[in-house]
Amino acid sequence: MSKFLEVFDPISGELVDKAELAGKECVREIVNDALAAQTVWEDMPLYARGEILYRFADLLEQDAERISTLSAREMAKPIEQARGETLDGVKLIRAAVERAKHLYGEVLADNGPGFEHDLVFTRREPLGVIACIIPFNFPIELTFQKIAPALIMGNAVIVKAPSSNPLAVLALQELADKAGIPAGVATFLVCERDAMTECVIHDERVAAVSMTGSTGAGKQLTREGADTLKRMFLELGGNDAMLIFEDADLDRALDEMVNSRMENNGQVCCSTKRFLVQKSIYDTVAKRLIERLQALPRGSALDEQAVVTALVSEKAAKEVESQIARTVEQGAVLACGGKREGARIEPAVLLGVTRDMDIASNMEVFGPVFPLIPFDTEEQAVEIANHSVYGLSSGLMTADMQRAFRVGRKLKAGAAVVNGSGGYRHLDQPFGGYKQSGIGREGVSISLEEFSYIKVYAMKGAFS
Repeated sequence: MSKFLEVFDPISGELVDKAELAGKECVREIVNDALAAQTVWEDMPLYARGEILYRFADLLEQDAERISTLSAREMAKPIEQARGETLDGVKLIRAAVERAKHLYGEVLADNGPGFEHDLVFTRREPLGVIACIIPFNFPIELTFQKIAPALIMGNAVIVKAPSSNPLAVLALQELADKAGIPAGVATFLVCERDAMTECVIHDERVAAVSMTGSTGAGKQLTREGADTLKRMFLELGGNDAMLIFEDADLDRALDEMVNSRMENNGQVCCSTKRFLVQKSIYDTVAKRLIERLQALPRGSALDEQAVVTALVSEKAAKEVESQIARTVEQGAVLACGGKREGARIEPAVLLGVTRDMDIASNMEVFGPVFPLIPFDTEEQAVEIANHSVYGLSSGLMTADMQRAFRVGRKLKAGAAVVNGSGGYRHLDQPFGGYKQSGIGREGVSISLEEFSYIKVYAMKGAFS
C-alpha cells in the first residue's frame, strides 16, 4: 500500500499537495533502472546529450512561473526569490552543456627518455550513477547545480527531494521526460531516510553521492558510504563571518548585512551569520540595522513585495527561537525582534555578543538573526572569525584594499568577499568550504571534473 507525504503551506497551514513516498522496493528498482540506462546515455554523443538538456532548459524556462509558485507555497520563500532560483536552474543547464563542449583532454609531451615515441592523451568518462540529495532551502538551484554537470558528462542521477518541500523538485520529472532524457537516466523521488540509506548509499554500484545539508548529516552520510568507498561531494553547514571595519561605507555594509541574512528568511548555508563590527562604529551600526529591519515589508510568500515571510516549518522557527533564548541566557541582549508566531519569526538583533558564546563560534542559526560581535583590532577580528569548526564563506567591509586582501588571506573559508557578504555565489565559481563545511567544490567551473574520471590512453611506439 502506497504511503503519501502531505505538504503544507508554512504560513497558512493549508495543504498544498501530497507526494507519494517511494518504498524500499521502489528505490531498488530505481537504482537498477539507473544502472541500465546510464550505459546507454554514456554511449550517446556529448552533443546529442546536450541537445536534450537544452530542451530541458527551454521547458523549465517556459514553466518557470508554475515551478516557482509551487516552491514559494511549500516553503514560504518569497516569490521573487523563488523565480530567481528557478531561472538560475535554466542558466546552470545551458552553462554546463557549453562548458562540456569545450572541456578538452590533454596530450602529454615526450618529456623523458624512453617515452619519446609514445602517444599519451587523456579523456573524461562518467562516474556512473550519482545520488543527489537536495536540501529544503534552495531545492531548484541546487538540484541543477548537481544534475546539469552530472548528466552532460554521461552519468545517471537519482534525485532525492527534501521531505519538507518536495513538490517543486518532483515536478521536474515531467519536464525531464518531455525533454527526451531516457527513462532511468534522471529520476526524482522522495523517500524516507532508511530507504535511501539501505537501497542507494549502501549499494556499491552507486558511484557517488552529492549532498547539500547540515554538517551532522554529512558526517552520517560519510559513515554510511564508507564501506563502498563512494565519492562524496558534500556542501555542508556554515557560520560565516562578516568583518566590518570603521572605514567601511556603512550604507553599503548595511545593505550587505540585510540582503545576505534576510534572503530566504535567513535559511541560507552561506549567508552571513556572525557580524564582527569594529567598536568605534558598533553603536551606529546596531541602531541603523534595527531601523532597516523594522522597515522591511512583511507578508505571504506570494506577496511580490514581502521580504519577511516565514521559515520552512514551525519546527524550524521554534529551533531559532530557542537559539535566541540560549544566546540571551549566555549574556547577550535581544535589541529587537525574535517573536515567533507559528512558522514566522521576526528578524532579531543580538547585541553584546562575545567570542565565548555558542552563536559566535559553532552554533549555526538558520533564521533571520543578527548577532553583533565587537572587536578592536584587525588581528582580533581574524581570530574571532576563524574561531569556528565551519569555514564556508566570509565577507569583509573596508575601504583599504591592502587590508582587504591581507585579512582575506587569513580567513579560513572557501571565499573571501571584499565589500560584500559571504552569501555571494556566482554560478560558475568553485563553491565550497574549509574545515567542517564540506568536501569538494560545486559550480560550472569545476563540477564537470568532479563528476567524471580521467582516463589515460597510451599508445606505445606510435611515432616509431
